[in-house]
Amino acid sequence: MSSNSLVYVELHGHRGELLLNREKQKNALTGPLVDELKSGLQTLIEDPECHVILLRGSGGVFCAGLDVKAFFSPPTPAWVVDFADNWSSFHAALYACRKPVIGALEKYAIGGGAALALGCDLLVAGNQAFMHVLELEKGLAAPLNVAWLQIKWGAARSLDLALGAERWNGVELVKKGLAYKAVPDDLVLEEARALADRLAGYPPKGLIDMMGAIKAAASGEDFNTILARIRESLQM
Repeated sequence: MSSNSLVYVELHGHRGELLLNREKQKNALTGPLVDELKSGLQTLIEDPECHVILLRGSGGVFCAGLDVKAFFSPPTPAWVVDFADNWSSFHAALYACRKPVIGALEKYAIGGGAALALGCDLLVAGNQAFMHVLELEKGLAAPLNVAWLQIKWGAARSLDLALGAERWNGVELVKKGLAYKAVPDDLVLEEARALADRLAGYPPKGLIDMMGAIKAAASGEDFNTILARIRESLQM
């Protein structure tokens, strides 16, 4: 892992960490970052020493969503063509992951960043940190956000978050059942690591079996099937 890596993969005891490393761009998403995110997730899934995965952003920010400037600055980057498929593929791998994924929501998770936060199994959020599904304001659909909301929380929460198009802070996310815990903003990473380390201390087979059973009970379909149905309904 070099200092130029867009995603850092670290192992601390039995806690693996995936760190989005575009601090100056508020960890905004690009094709190369998603490629490294997919590779990093797979590395931690395959590592028997990693029992729990912590997902976070550098510089005290979770993720600002898509890097619009990178997408539309000429000449168009070659990775744009495959971005949607690669981004969906990452979420499919996240859904299939049988190791708990803890999210540390610092500052904000916007658009695609919200989808990333919603994909975490447990989310620790700052009291004033917020999640914002803003696609509706832009006249766009949000299939990945809708997919995660449907899988985990159902139609009522999907309508609330997507159609409301509001910024929900950590306290509100907990009240609505979208986050596990809200803590003072300067303690998010500390609390998320403590939670990850507690889970990582349990027998790993029990964790994997429990995760598999819960996800199997939640839906009999894989993520790509769910996403395809949502995209079809959105005529995408």
